[in-house]
Amino acid sequence: MAAGMSAPYAQALLDRMVAFPEGSVSTDTLPNRSRKLKLPSPPCRYKVVSMSLGGQGLSGVSLAGEELFLLPEEQLAADMLLGQVLEEIAGLLHIDAAGLTCVRDEKTIGVETTWQDVKEALPETMLKMDLNHHDVFPLVCRKSDARFLELPLGEGHVRNEDARFRDLQATVQVIEDYRRFVTRAQDNGNHHLLHYGRAGVLANRITPALRGDLFIPIGYFPMAPVWQMPPDAKRWGQKLDVWSCTTSLPEIKSLLDAHAEKTNDRPIPRYQMIVDPNQFVRETEEGPVWVPCEFDVDADGAAHLVGGSRSHRNPGLAARVAQPVLEAALPLLAKLRRPQLLLDNRRIQVVFKAQRIIVPATVSKGSDSEYVGLWHVDGCREHIAAVVLYYYHVDENLEGGAMEFCGREPLDVLGWGDCSNNYYKLTKEGLRAALRTDETKSVENCRVPISTGRLLVFSNYQVAHRVLRMVNRGAAEASRDFVALFLVDPAKPLVPARSVLSESALLARTLATALYGTPQPSGKAFEVLRILQFLGVLRTTSDARRLRNSLLREQLQPSGEFCGNSSV
Repeated sequence: MAAGMSAPYAQALLDRMVAFPEGSVSTDTLPNRSRKLKLPSPPCRYKVVSMSLGGQGLSGVSLAGEELFLLPEEQLAADMLLGQVLEEIAGLLHIDAAGLTCVRDEKTIGVETTWQDVKEALPETMLKMDLNHHDVFPLVCRKSDARFLELPLGEGHVRNEDARFRDLQATVQVIEDYRRFVTRAQDNGNHHLLHYGRAGVLANRITPALRGDLFIPIGYFPMAPVWQMPPDAKRWGQKLDVWSCTTSLPEIKSLLDAHAEKTNDRPIPRYQMIVDPNQFVRETEEGPVWVPCEFDVDADGAAHLVGGSRSHRNPGLAARVAQPVLEAALPLLAKLRRPQLLLDNRRIQVVFKAQRIIVPATVSKGSDSEYVGLWHVDGCREHIAAVVLYYYHVDENLEGGAMEFCGREPLDVLGWGDCSNNYYKLTKEGLRAALRTDETKSVENCRVPISTGRLLVFSNYQVAHRVLRMVNRGAAEASRDFVALFLVDPAKPLVPARSVLSESALLARTLATALYGTPQPSGKAFEVLRILQFLGVLRTTSDARRLRNSLLREQLQPSGEFCGNSSV
């Protein structure tokens, strides 16, 4: 295990952040009288790539020997300009073309140069990638220790007894963002510091010299690792942390189908639970909470399940299903910024779930052969920062069922001057424009189509989500099967499976030794299990399912708010 892999999160954050020199943070006033932070420049990060032409096309290889892209030969016309080639490469790398430059003899080659000229001296030409171009840099902030703090939001305010205040740690992560509101002129928004958490998004309008601000910037969040993105990776929305790609993990379906047939667990008509986190919980003062497994993530993006036979209640499935799904998702998870996750050289906690949504056949014109989800965020008492969904089977007879996402940033009320003088501007038409019209959009939202092999990654703190109407057009029962990985906020960790299971395993060995003279008596495991169930150390299957049903009823209620800083 690498040094610092399991160090406390707060300490790792302070050790790895890019600290601001004392006195280097101030504010600037913009022409519209809003204010933004004036910060030191983030550290420069570049990657140098060598290019070569082969039978398949133009390939780019890093100095470490990693192939970063392959541009097919048929896309390289002789009369193309270098700028056009760079745009094609940028599309493969999922970065802005302006962040790419070609260099020869320490001189930049102009984008108006013909590709033919560049190709003739390709061995001496290097591609330089600016890894920070157009990136968003989350800030590490110290929470203000002012006793009677109210966030200044024009004529409105948010008091510090709000649940979002209570969730704050002494050191937090925020994003500086320009926010527009429904009842304001579209060119007259404000710069805010946004903190993303389980309770919602907390917005703090930047004030002169940061007087009375809730968040005091002390550095840049550690730079995110740059792992190779899948060829078809896509971000949905300009400011939404929703990413997807297509990947093939063929072994997963056979493993989970066999497990589903063995357990046959259908708590309600439309759900079959294959791996159910609600049956692997730990009691706390707040109520039952999920038990996560843990993974060590290397600098190169490889994930390793921690804990061996006690890594999860189903350790074989955790190793052969959860681990490959997590590894496939890590490049997309590294792109999240609201909030950003500390992934490389860290131990992360993941709650593992696998489920089948069943839609009955269409037997008549009025038959109930559809499924519709409710708006929600994942986790009740758990702090789930991000979610990975992998759809390993989607029946071809299912129509619709896209995932819809909506940002939870402040929409309007108490946003800025939204009181008696302009409440009448908060209209149905204005709200529709804020949600659906690109030119006047105040709330980010998107819809992602779902098919077999879709890998979907999103910030659970930034967006609420739901399944849109999904209809079975076939004459037989159809299903949509998926793996869900819930990434626990490292600032709010849970007790992991290896700790929870070790307690019962140690007691079982002690009992077996006392009763039978050996810690692993042949043929006596069932008797030890019954004793542990009688003592309440382990739950019986029926007790576990009764508790699961109670948790499921709680989780099937709509959850999460869209606009923050209000009750709308």
